[in-house]
Amino acid sequence: MGLDVRGRTLAARGWTSEGGDLYETIERLDRDGCARYVLTDVAKDGTLTGPNIELLKAVCLATSKPVVASGGISSLADLESLLAIEGIEGAIVGKALYAGAFSLEQALAVTSQ
Repeated sequence: MGLDVRGRTLAARGWTSEGGDLYETIERLDRDGCARYVLTDVAKDGTLTGPNIELLKAVCLATSKPVVASGGISSLADLESLLAIEGIEGAIVGKALYAGAFSLEQALAVTSQ
């Protein structure tokens, strides 16, 4: 399930309106059987300023389901930071790849250790 978030509020309709409390939504989705979450911090998406580590940690604590991190990832060090968070299953690194911050091969090498 993709969750676009601004603060602790879901961002809906192309990030132009609010969609409810993030943690209440996760609780409901967990109850309904959601298998995993792709969490995008919309304030970080496309910025190459680093992921919102605190938000990702909080979401991983709020659910036992795996979380895919999205938004702000800019370096191999960011990927290493994400590896340290229990519950993170993967990361979306599109802009970093397009910008040449690292190659797919480098990212895979860092994350496969």
